[in-house]
Amino acid sequence: MLYENSLNFFFSILILGCTSTQKIVLNQNPIEVSKDTIDEYWVLKNDKFSFPLSSKQISKNLEDGYVTLQYVIDSNGNTFNPEIIKSVPEAAWGLASVKAVSKQKFIPAKSNIQKVPENYTQTIFFK
Repeated sequence: MLYENSLNFFFSILILGCTSTQKIVLNQNPIEVSKDTIDEYWVLKNDKFSFPLSSKQISKNLEDGYVTLQYVIDSNGNTFNPEIIKSVPEAAWGLASVKAVSKQKFIPAKSNIQKVPENYTQTIFFK
């Protein structure tokens, strides 16, 4: 029994240690950028932006729409704090958008030597 409890405790600690969350890294305060200037600072690491939908989401016959989100790109190119600004139709695509943006990874543009973090507003269209 003691061996079993010790083993359970060991695996619990091991699992908890491996599930740490990323922390936002800001080497300065984020600046506001537009879709016209984002390429001067950050470039999407994978040029194919996609995400899978669950069978529940597909079976709902979701209608076309869009979601506008605002989020932070930190100094390491990770996205943080996605916030839905507008969703049309309301709430239909919000959760999928937040999950998708949270998985985006950016690399600094050649002109962004200092890896300036930014606040970015993005609209994602669903068809």
